[in-house]
Amino acid sequence: TDVGDILIAMNPFQPLQLYGREVSEQYRCHEKGTLPPHIFAVADRAYQAMLGRRGARPQSQCIVI
Repeated sequence: TDVGDILIAMNPFQPLQLYGREVSEQYRCHEKGTLPPHIFAVADRAYQAMLGRRGARPQSQCIVI
């Protein structure tokens, strides 16, 4: 679940197909809210902000896991 720019994730204690290349590509440069919350979305938003893309100035980023 997204809470602003925070992702809350829980371990389901079972293997899930959530981290492959196909999933990663889906979350690259996507608009927030168009796909379900995912760690790849958080990472991409931080990366895009760090580079100053999407019409903003570059900003330092921090991700706490």
